[in-house]
Amino acid sequence: MNAYDELLEYIAGLEIVDTHEHLPHRESARPHNTDVLAEWLRHYFSCDLVSAGLREADLERVRDPHGDLLDRWLLAEPFWQAAQSTGYGRSLAIAARDLYGIDRIDADTIAELNRRFVAAREQGNHYRFVLKEKSRIRVSVLDSNLDADREFFVSAIRFDHYICPTHRRELVAAGQRVGFPIHSLADWKQALEVELDRAFERGAATLKCGLAYQRSLRFDKPTTAEAETAFHEFFADPHAPAWRGSIKVGKALQDHMMHHLLTLADRRGLTFQFHTGLQEGNGNVIYDANPVLLTNLFLEYGDVKFDVFHMGYPYMQELSNLAKNFRNVFIDMCWGHIISPTAARRALVEWLDAVPANKISAFGGDYCFVDGVYGHQYLARRNVAAALAEKVADGSFDLGRAKEIARLLFVDNPARLFGVELG
Repeated sequence: MNAYDELLEYIAGLEIVDTHEHLPHRESARPHNTDVLAEWLRHYFSCDLVSAGLREADLERVRDPHGDLLDRWLLAEPFWQAAQSTGYGRSLAIAARDLYGIDRIDADTIAELNRRFVAAREQGNHYRFVLKEKSRIRVSVLDSNLDADREFFVSAIRFDHYICPTHRRELVAAGQRVGFPIHSLADWKQALEVELDRAFERGAATLKCGLAYQRSLRFDKPTTAEAETAFHEFFADPHAPAWRGSIKVGKALQDHMMHHLLTLADRRGLTFQFHTGLQEGNGNVIYDANPVLLTNLFLEYGDVKFDVFHMGYPYMQELSNLAKNFRNVFIDMCWGHIISPTAARRALVEWLDAVPANKISAFGGDYCFVDGVYGHQYLARRNVAAALAEKVADGSFDLGRAKEIARLLFVDNPARLFGVELG
């Protein structure tokens, strides 16, 4: 048996820790009026179809489960064929093959694939079948629901709405949750602290920030007076009805609140996941999400463990430099193996030269539908086996060390970051 085959056999036997998912928090919460095209094209591969030329209006028709399945398939088919070799496309093909016994997805098989998809939903226990039996996932970090099914998930919690509030009604709602009205920036900061501590008392495993979809990841450090000026905009017209348009608060308030949240996290030694790199969807501002923009936060908040998402794609070398320089910066490959399997594999080969092996987590499915998680972990296990086999072949380390690293990447490193008990 060659090194790759032996490593893949070892990795296939690992019960892994999944760093990031967007799945419904319970199987019963999965969408009901759906079929295989509607569910599988909720995100990711749909973006490749649009990139290949499918119009947004036609994508909505393809996603509509009330339309004729074959007609919808034929609308998508030319673009599906063009994109089927991408990481997103390969993940779905693997899921069709291994979960439903369908070897290819085309006009001749789409009806049978859908029949088996619907039958699996009706049978129930699909989460257990996909996540436990087929994917061998011990636990997944779910973004973000504290009521998640603990058989499958621990929770990440977001406070982006405290950093970038948009309307005074959000202040009113927060006041109702914490038990005191919000009249000042000091009240707003106290409310955040109350909700943060409540979340971790309820079992939250990590913080999460997804603001790279909305703004630059550069958070400057304005004075409290500057932040208060921005905060007071909420009270400029206190009797305005809730249906009026959103108030756009200034960057000074956003930046100040991020620093406040990080101060709280620093005192508590928390892990904080940050979205960096590629944004889901079409037509995004990629340079807002460069992980280098977080450098001032890495420098200041030394006891926060920054779990930097999506391998920073396409800024993998920049992320390598950051993880090498900062003891509190960790690389997370969630989403990476389907963004580009080759880029993920090559990045890992380089990271293993530059970054200590205890600083990389190999897998997070990052899907909003469960079948995709299986296809992603399938690719991830093979990617890591290939990268480690390459390092064995070039003499960087032996096969025993390669297996040790594989376990670190898939199990021990994420378990340590998120407090998962391995037993």
